[in-house]
Amino acid sequence: MSHALLRSAPNPANAPSAHFFGGIGITTGARVLDVGCGNGDLTRYVAELAGPGGKVVAIDRSEQALAMAQKIDAHSGAAQIEYRAVDLSSDLPDLGRFDAIVGRRVLMYLPDAATTLERLAALANPNAVLAFQEHARAGLPAGLGNLALHRQLYDWNWSTVAAEGGDVGLALRLAELMQHLGLSVEDVRGEAILLHPNQPSFLPALTQAMLPRIVERGIATVEQIDSETLAQRIADEHHAVGGTIVWDLAFLVAARVQSVSR
Repeated sequence: MSHALLRSAPNPANAPSAHFFGGIGITTGARVLDVGCGNGDLTRYVAELAGPGGKVVAIDRSEQALAMAQKIDAHSGAAQIEYRAVDLSSDLPDLGRFDAIVGRRVLMYLPDAATTLERLAALANPNAVLAFQEHARAGLPAGLGNLALHRQLYDWNWSTVAAEGGDVGLALRLAELMQHLGLSVEDVRGEAILLHPNQPSFLPALTQAMLPRIVERGIATVEQIDSETLAQRIADEHHAVGGTIVWDLAFLVAARVQSVSR
């Protein structure tokens, strides 16, 4: 296997986040809630936006993810970060009020995202912004030729999310859900997640991370996935078709709590 295949490739699905969340209006001194923070990548970014006078509360149901997040320090001058274990499928604890509520790839994993969104909106200050990056099953990938392996991986991943009770079409309805909650939708956009030729693919790492879940839900077997040869087979297929592959779509929606006139 080539050294290129052995290099850890960054997840291109995170690329749209900086310019989206950086433009939603998080100001210095803001109090921000990061929902489903995972390893804290987005948490640390919004902490920089909020600055030293701000505060970020980052919540996730996974104690393991929170432990990983806390091992990485935010940049100097960033807001204080408080990590808390919270299960979004139940009532939320008293977290206070927030000027911004953000999340990346979190609502899509919930069986009742609308209820969670309503609970989150109740934590927002007047004129606060709620902004989410979500993804949806969209009949991809697409490219210049036959992408049988890429499509199989795509289907396995999304079928696993669906089998776990996730909402694989949530991103396509997110703006509408926000409107139904009385929020003022300010920004709705989509951005393609691209796999470029002659670059290490992130798909082997993604599939390895998803592997226990894929197998547990009976979507595919370890033998079918064949992790030992997967990276090479992905690279060979991409090389055979050439060009750029459209792997996924990021849906980015920002809405604001309407101020109540007095």
